[in-house]
Amino acid sequence: MANLINALLNPSVYNHTVDKIELLQTHISWIILTGDFAYKIKKPVDFGFLDFSSLGKRKHYCEEELRLNRRFAPQLYLDVVTITDSEELPVINGTGKVLEYAVKMQQFPTENLLSNMINTGGLRKTHMDWLAKSIARLHQQAEVAETKSEFGTLVVIEEQVKENFRQIRHHVQNTEILEQLDAIERWSTETFISLQTVFQQRKQDGFIRECHGDLHLGNIILLHEEIIPFDCIEFSANLRWIDVLSEIAFLVMDLEDHQRPDLAGRFQNKYLELTGDYSHLNVFQFYKAYRAMVRAKVNALRLGQEGMSQSEIDAIYKQCKNYVALGNRYITDRKHHYAWFQWLR
Repeated sequence: MANLINALLNPSVYNHTVDKIELLQTHISWIILTGDFAYKIKKPVDFGFLDFSSLGKRKHYCEEELRLNRRFAPQLYLDVVTITDSEELPVINGTGKVLEYAVKMQQFPTENLLSNMINTGGLRKTHMDWLAKSIARLHQQAEVAETKSEFGTLVVIEEQVKENFRQIRHHVQNTEILEQLDAIERWSTETFISLQTVFQQRKQDGFIRECHGDLHLGNIILLHEEIIPFDCIEFSANLRWIDVLSEIAFLVMDLEDHQRPDLAGRFQNKYLELTGDYSHLNVFQFYKAYRAMVRAKVNALRLGQEGMSQSEIDAIYKQCKNYVALGNRYITDRKHHYAWFQWLR
């Protein structure tokens, strides 16, 4: 698909004004920025937990991405378009052979991403209040998983945890990382066993809901004093239908990773105040460690991308190592075990 992606960097392909063409990529997507609009194209990859290997599957998941993200950000998710004709001279929504599908989005200023705002010192406690209100509202409006469904079952939770460790080990050979990974996996297994009745009770109590699934700071934007999540999980229902505390743990972990426990505490306090979900907080540490491993896995998968410079590979490896180290701190440092409760005082 390299020829097609290169051809899509030609402004003449698009039937609208193009200010500047820029290509971004993740381990699963290419994103072409044109000024007013962005086009997101899925890579033909199969990681087991995610399968975009056929054109039909990529079409389906583009449609799912549009449908699911319009729950949060209808102003950003505009359409699914076809890329037709030939790889050398592609046409958007043409009449020729369909080569690929893309999600057409409203482009936004990247400096408004919360991940960039926190790095520049622009993220405030007021923003945490807005964020908590936004996520609490989304969770309260979200559909609740049926008690007989597979979502949020012990089998699913256990497999999701194991999948992280498998994927990281497949791509990482660093001895220090692997030793910490072994310790985190042992702790995760033991903690999972000790919390099985709690996980089951939370499902019975209706806390497994159709959430966002990938709610970290890089997937949230501030537009016109409104907090807007985007880029939710479309490729796996099991990763989207989760415990709401798993979703909250992702954000708290991310804020703590950015050395902002004050913002993490402000966010979680406000969320709990709005939802009243004070029961079973003993699962929270488990979910924070799990979410750190999710981010480590994502970076490990990125190591398999083609065409990266050594400096890019080194930076990704450093991020992976950082998340594993954070997970290790969660399981060894007592202050992390009690941080949630301290913030509640």
